[in-house]
Amino acid sequence: MRDEAIVTAFDRPITSYETACAYLESFVDYERTGLRRAFAEAMQLDTMERLLAAIGNPQQRWPAVHIAGTKGKGSVATMIEAVLREAGYTTGLYTSPHLVTVRERVQIDGQKISPADLIDATEKLRRAIAELEGGDALRPPTFFEVYTALAFQVFADAAVDVAVIETGLGGRLDATNVITPMVAVITSIDLDHTHILGNTLPEIAREKAGIIKPGIPVVTARQAPEVYDVLAERAAEVGAALLAVPDVAEFGQVRPVAVPEASNDFEPPTERFVLVTDTGPLEVQCTLAGRHQADNAATAYAALRTLADEGFIVSSSQFQTALAGLRWPARFQVAGARPWLVVDCAHNPASARALISALRRHLQYERLTLVVGISADKDIKQILSILCPAADRVIVTQSDNPRAMATEHLATAVRQQFAGPISVAPAVTEAVELAGEVTTGREAICITGSFFVVGEAMQHLGIET
Repeated sequence: MRDEAIVTAFDRPITSYETACAYLESFVDYERTGLRRAFAEAMQLDTMERLLAAIGNPQQRWPAVHIAGTKGKGSVATMIEAVLREAGYTTGLYTSPHLVTVRERVQIDGQKISPADLIDATEKLRRAIAELEGGDALRPPTFFEVYTALAFQVFADAAVDVAVIETGLGGRLDATNVITPMVAVITSIDLDHTHILGNTLPEIAREKAGIIKPGIPVVTARQAPEVYDVLAERAAEVGAALLAVPDVAEFGQVRPVAVPEASNDFEPPTERFVLVTDTGPLEVQCTLAGRHQADNAATAYAALRTLADEGFIVSSSQFQTALAGLRWPARFQVAGARPWLVVDCAHNPASARALISALRRHLQYERLTLVVGISADKDIKQILSILCPAADRVIVTQSDNPRAMATEHLATAVRQQFAGPISVAPAVTEAVELAGEVTTGREAICITGSFFVVGEAMQHLGIET
């Protein structure tokens, strides 16, 4: 059980936003502290199931799309939600982690959960958890479990037509894996969280494949052969129809819409491509820049085609309109010019490669100032080997987070990859200010390495999420 002082501190109804946030933050948050493999393997879904039962199983009151993967799962989730919303459906979207405010994780019709709704849902959970704590012994829920239950309750209260649910970590034992969706979607799988999910692609794929359920169709993005084999084996084992995205939609030539020169009234870069679908070509211009977004769009398209069998009909024009107006913060987000200011939450080798590719494809600049902070449990050497060669100067920093690698250790790792000038700023706010001082108007600043670093930078700079 949680510490008695915590229980006592919240033994009265929650009536303010500040108290609601304090209550949610009283639960252990493994996103911030880091999840260890031994504990991850010991976790089961029983606490989540008991918690949801105590609030009336809200996850049974709306149909869902369930998304797991290493790369692009948040972008694919956002694309699917935006298209469904464009088609007139009332939508819920659950993603993680957040950048600035916890309200970002739960959205209704593209809008962050309101403080009032957060208060109401948190109070329902507080009462339910208090009753559970007074009964049989049960592993205390984590922050992610509590907030997932909150999201499910909010979607039920809003009577959404459909909810798009992104897993937090893995899939098999993820707190979201208590739903029975209309379709499961697995985006590209790569090496990440290896200390928890496994050291090889097949091991990680087996964890992600845990969201595949009996009789529920599953859509998979383009995968490495050894990954596809694992997904196909799991689908066959439970009798789930497996649809590979390339069988439905391939993207043709991808043409970046570059910003030729920095100006105060610049238009952010976009990506233009053609989806070659089984019903004909579909021209798309997407506000999410980067060649990898064409792959994500193909995955979203295939998932939406599958949803049509469940009665969720969208048109090609609705797909095009939704992607042309999509907003997904900190995914190669160009937030300013003179100098260029890019925020991107790349936190693994695959996302680092996508970031550098997008920088080179879309922006023109003379020099690049890289502001970087990385969590200690990441593949730091590999990430830096991708980021550092693209930089002309590096500012090392760390977020206000227990998982963050200390600046002195990260600076040592950077020096092994980078021969140029290196500065150390112990706080993200200091790093951002220093970058602004040393970077000229014809250059670029890129802030990256983790959600936590980027979130703190965005808050300091007043960039809306």
